[in-house]
Amino acid sequence: MKRDNERVNIKGILIPVDWDDNGNAIRAAIFTGNEEEYLVEENEKGKKLLGLMQQMVEIKGMVREEAGRKVITVEAFGTLKRGEIQ
Repeated sequence: MKRDNERVNIKGILIPVDWDDNGNAIRAAIFTGNEEEYLVEENEKGKKLLGLMQQMVEIKGMVREEAGRKVITVEAFGTLKRGEIQ
């Protein structure tokens, strides 16, 4: 279990978890290869990830727990090629 405010590097697929009335993704999460899910904080960098849905990404940031779910505040991110997630 991650402690609050722990800096991490996670890899996974970016998935939508909330949508607006028009069906556009407005919140994302990263689903890792070991079946963990991290909600992406809705800050400026987190919102930039909305254009990368269903892509494999690596996110560096701080993790905390919020209402029983892991939330990552994105500090940096990049896309990965297929097969780079482990």
